[in-house]
Amino acid sequence: MVHEAYAERRQESGWPQVERHRPVVEILESHETCRDIFEKARWPDGPVCPNCGAKHAASRLKTRPGLWTCKACRSCQYSATSGTHLHRSRLPVSVWVRLYHTIYIMNRPLTASQVSRRYDVAFLTAKSMLRRLEAMNSENPEMMGRLEAILRDLARNAGRS
Repeated sequence: MVHEAYAERRQESGWPQVERHRPVVEILESHETCRDIFEKARWPDGPVCPNCGAKHAASRLKTRPGLWTCKACRSCQYSATSGTHLHRSRLPVSVWVRLYHTIYIMNRPLTASQVSRRYDVAFLTAKSMLRRLEAMNSENPEMMGRLEAILRDLARNAGRS
């Protein structure tokens, strides 16, 4: 009873209502959110041109989400997956971020057949996905560490209600 009275008093006084946080899995369903998370992990200080190395000289292409162009060299279009093991993958970044979250954050080791069923891809694609994630972990530990930190922080904030 005390809690209900407190809640009523709080509503009457005009205090902002605390919004219940969405679960992390629901947050990671958004392609834009996952792309932003991956871009923050790849470029913590903003996009860097892989051609000329220019920082803070990038602009987003409005016609193709996730694609950047360099204003300095004017000859390079790139995305957050360019130059990584995820380059030329036909899967959206959201699938990769969700798979990383499942395996490394939720500590659920998945087999290729489980990945195949969960993400609706062929078995060989699932094997390739697992190999690419392992290769990214070994060759880009700083970036994957930042991705892990972002996802753990997201999970911690989503766990609060």
